[in-house]
Amino acid sequence: MRKKEFELTRGEETLMELFWDAGRPLTSMELSKMTDEFNDSYIHRLLNSLEKKEMLQVSGLVKSGKQYARAFVPAMTREEYAAFVMKKLGIREKKSFAQVAVALLGKSEEQSEAEKQELIAELEKIVEQVKNS
Repeated sequence: MRKKEFELTRGEETLMELFWDAGRPLTSMELSKMTDEFNDSYIHRLLNSLEKKEMLQVSGLVKSGKQYARAFVPAMTREEYAAFVMKKLGIREKKSFAQVAVALLGKSEEQSEAEKQELIAELEKIVEQVKNS
């Protein structure tokens, strides 16, 4: 996790969602094409802020016309960020984690039997991973 406590702004969270959904390195120009919510200057400020907060890291340079642009990748997964936020909110006890998992799943009557079985299988895999680590 990060060394310092921090909060992401709404704009930073929006940009991180674009990175997480893309699953590949992105440049500021690509981000600009992906959203009309922010102008180019603001995207640059958000990228610098996210890099300073260690949420993004430079993965290389991409040639863009006659210039080169930095390509960024997330330094933290969406799930790691969610865990970070949960801990910041005081959800630290093992029992709380289980309750959050149940809350995330929603009402069980809204899920089909196949969805429930798929979820149980995935949770069993996670439990095995924790046991073996």
